Amino acid sequence: MSPTVTNKAAFSKGSLGKQVGLTVVTLGFYSFYWMYNTAQQLDQGTDADLNPILAVIPLLGHWIVADAGEAVTDQSSIVLFLLFLIFAPVSWFLIQSGINDVAAGA
Repeated sequence: MSPTVTNKAAFSKGSLGKQVGLTVVTLGFYSFYWMYNTAQQLDQGTDADLNPILAVIPLLGHWIVADAGEAVTDQSSIVLFLLFLIFAPVSWFLIQSGINDVAAGA
C-alpha cells in the first residue's frame, strides 16, 4: 500500500536552487542533511513509518525516501529509487517539488 499525506503542516517549502548550491559548496555533505530532513518531514507528514537517521545510509536511505516520497509525487517508489541510482538530482527534484506543492497547499 502506498503512503499517503496525513499532515500537510509537517512539510516545509525548500528552495531547489539553494539546495543545489549548498550541495556544491559543501562538496556533497548537504545531501546527507537533505536526506535526513526530507525523511523526517515524510515521517511526520505521511502514514509511512520511517526512522530518519537511517536515511543518511547510502542505498537504504535512498529506498526509504523514495518509498515515502511516493506520497508527495506522482511517481512510484521504484521509479524514484532507480532515479536516485541513475541520476539522483532528478529524484531529488521530484520529491522536493512534491513537498513544496504539499507545503503550499496544492
